[in-house]
Amino acid sequence: MELLENNTLTQIFGLLLSFGLVQIIGWVLSVITGIFLGKGAIDKIVGTQEMVGNFAFMKLEKYRLLTGLGELLGVVLLLIPATSLFGAILIVSFMSAATVIHLSLMGGNKTYVPILVGIFALVGHFLRVM
Repeated sequence: MELLENNTLTQIFGLLLSFGLVQIIGWVLSVITGIFLGKGAIDKIVGTQEMVGNFAFMKLEKYRLLTGLGELLGVVLLLIPATSLFGAILIVSFMSAATVIHLSLMGGNKTYVPILVGIFALVGHFLRVM
């Protein structure tokens, strides 16, 4: 006997959708993404000691400012409802690259962070537009 039948899950999701809770969860995920990624983007743009050190370690210091501006653009686009999909796609693109860099140049250290940020951006967008 299954704990929850497929029909029950559909009813629960429909109930959440009717109360607007799904959209609220989407906004919460989008704002969390915006705060987290926005802070990192500003740190890259400003050139904090940590970010300068990280990019120097990876021998990618000439891309620090461009990366920060791209991430900040993704956050702004994500938080504007009309451009949210473009922001989510841009963020996922940057986070995919960050995941590869974490795996190849940083020994896999904190690889889960860019993966979660990308997931939060996409899921947040899609929950908001349901």
